[in-house]
Amino acid sequence: MAARAGTLCVMVAAACGGEPEVARPAPLGPLAGAGAVDTDRFVDAAACGQCHTASDTALRDPAGRDVSPVALWRPSMMALAARDPMYLAVLAEERARAPGDAATVDRTCLRCHAPAGSEESGGALGFDELVAGDSPAARLGREGVTCTLCHQIGASGLGQEASFTGGFSVGYQREMFGPHASPYADPMRMFVGLTPALGEHVMRSELCATCHTVIVGDVVEQATYLEWRSSSVAATLPCQGCHVPPIDADAVPLRTPISKYPAGLSARAPVGRHRFVGGNAYMLRLIAGAEAWATTGLAPGELEAAALEAEQHLASAARLTVTTQAEAGTTALVVGVENLTGHKLPTGYPSRRMWLHVTVRDGARVLFESGAAAADGSLAGDVAPPHRDRIDDPAQVQVWQAVLVDGDGAPTHRALDAVGYGKDNRVLPAGWAPGPLDAARVASVGVDGDTSFVAGSDRVTYLVGAPPPGAVVEVELLYQSLSPGLVDAIDAGRTPMGTRFVDLARAAPITPIVMARAQLVL
Repeated sequence: MAARAGTLCVMVAAACGGEPEVARPAPLGPLAGAGAVDTDRFVDAAACGQCHTASDTALRDPAGRDVSPVALWRPSMMALAARDPMYLAVLAEERARAPGDAATVDRTCLRCHAPAGSEESGGALGFDELVAGDSPAARLGREGVTCTLCHQIGASGLGQEASFTGGFSVGYQREMFGPHASPYADPMRMFVGLTPALGEHVMRSELCATCHTVIVGDVVEQATYLEWRSSSVAATLPCQGCHVPPIDADAVPLRTPISKYPAGLSARAPVGRHRFVGGNAYMLRLIAGAEAWATTGLAPGELEAAALEAEQHLASAARLTVTTQAEAGTTALVVGVENLTGHKLPTGYPSRRMWLHVTVRDGARVLFESGAAAADGSLAGDVAPPHRDRIDDPAQVQVWQAVLVDGDGAPTHRALDAVGYGKDNRVLPAGWAPGPLDAARVASVGVDGDTSFVAGSDRVTYLVGAPPPGAVVEVELLYQSLSPGLVDAIDAGRTPMGTRFVDLARAAPITPIVMARAQLVL
C-alpha cells in the first residue's frame, strides 16, 4: 500500500506538470578506518610518529606543550581533508551529475584532498574505493594531506601554472624535504626507508599553491595563492608564517630537537607548528560529533582544541572600527573592516562568508539592528545579497563572499556547473596589485562605484535614524565557513553522501563565529 501511494504521488506530480520528487537516499555508511601503509614511495603518518612525536626532551616548547608535527597535524583539516563530509558530499554530487565523467571528477578532486592515494594509484583512486576500500591507495587517501606526500614534493616547477590544481610532483627517490641542512639520516632510513634532505621550498608559498589554486575549466574555484602573491604581504611573509608558524603559542620562536630518537639530538630552528590552523572550526566540531561515521581515531577533545585554535586564528584576521559622520536628518555610522591577512577575507572554497551585525540600543530597547542571524545561522535571503556601501534599512545586510554562478546566472556550489562569479566582494588584502596574469582571475565582482572598497579594507555607512545621546552602538564581524542555504542545496543533489552530510549539519546549527567587535557610545 505504501509503495503504491508513493508511486501515485510521483505520478500525480508528473501529471500536474511538476517535476517528480526524487526520493532522499539513505545516508552513506561509516568511512573505513586507518591502516598501516608502506609502498615504494609512501608510509602512513603513524610510521612518522615513531620519531616525530613529543618526548620529555624533544618537540616541546618552553612551556612543555607538545609541538610535534604528527600530533598537531592529526586533528587538522589537512589530515581530515578526505573525511570532510561537505567535501565528500559535493564530490558525490558532481559525480552524480556527470556519471560519464566520474573518473575525471575523482581524479581532479582527490588529487588535493587525498593526494598520496591519488599519486599511489596513478590517478585511478575513486570515490567508492576512498570511502570504503582497503587498498594501500585508499588507506593513504583517507589520511588526507599526509606527511610523506607534502614532504616529498619536489621544488621543480612550483609556482608555475602547471603546478596549480594539484600539479605537484613526487619522485621515487624517497627523499623527505625539510628546512634543515645536514640532517641525521640513519634513524629515518632504518625505520621507514626514507632519507631526510634539505629542501628550503617547504618554507615557501609556492608549495601550498599546488592545491590552494584550483582552476576548473575557465573558472578559478579557489585562488588563495594568487591572492597572496597579489598582496604586499607576499614580500615579507609566506603562507607557512601564519598557518605553520615557527613560533609557539606565546609567540616565542621554536627551537627543539625535531625527533625524539635517537636521544641527545641538538635543537634545531625553525620548527613549524603543524596545526595548519584556518577558519573551519565548524567542520572540526561537526566531525568531532560524528566519530562513529568519520572514524578518525582521534582522542576526545583533540578536535575541540583544534576548533578553538581556529576561532583564535579568525580573531586575528580583521580589525573593526566604528565612527559617526554628519548626515542631514539622521545619524550615520561608518563601520570599517580592515583585512589583516595576506589574502582576500574570507578566502578559500566559495562557501565562506562574513558579515556585519550592527545594533543600536537605548538601554534594553533596540532602535536598529542589521545582520542578526536566525537560530540555524541563516540570514534573510541567505544566498547572495548585493554588495552595499550604504545601509538605510535594518533588513539590508552587508555580506562579504564569493558566489559562483551557472550559465543561467543562478548561484551554484558546483564548480563543474559554474561559468564564473556573480559576486566577489571579499575584502582585499593590503597592497593589492595583481599582475597581468592574475588580474582577471582575482578581480572583484559587484563592487563598482564603492570608493571605500580599497586595498586592505572596506567601509559601510549605516543610517540609523536619530538615537538619543548615550545610545550604544555594538558591531560584530561574523563568519561562517558554510551556510544553511548551502546545506539545503546539497540536500537537493540527492546522493547518499549528501544525505549523510545534511543530516550531520542539520543536527549542528551553524552558529556564526565572532571575528571582531567594536562599540561606540553616541
